[in-house]
Amino acid sequence: MFFKLVSIVLVSLPSAILACATCYGAPDDPATQGMNWAIITLLGVTGSVLAGVGSVILKLKKKAGKFSDKMKEKQEKGTR
Repeated sequence: MFFKLVSIVLVSLPSAILACATCYGAPDDPATQGMNWAIITLLGVTGSVLAGVGSVILKLKKKAGKFSDKMKEKQEKGTR
C-alpha cells in the first residue's frame, strides 16, 4: 500500500524525482565543482587507507613465511 502511494505521488509530481543542480546539471557551477573535488578527495583518502591496510597485510604475510621457515629449520636441526 505504501509503495503504491509513493509511486503514485512520484508519477504525478515528476519534478520531485529530478536531481538538483549539484547532482544533475551545471558543470561550471561552483557547487558542482566543489562536490566533484570532495568526491575525488574522499576517494583518495579511502584508497590510501586501503593501500596501507593491504601493505600491512602483505608485510605480515611475508614475516609469517620467514618465521615459519625458521621454525622448520629449528625442528630439522633438533631432530638430527
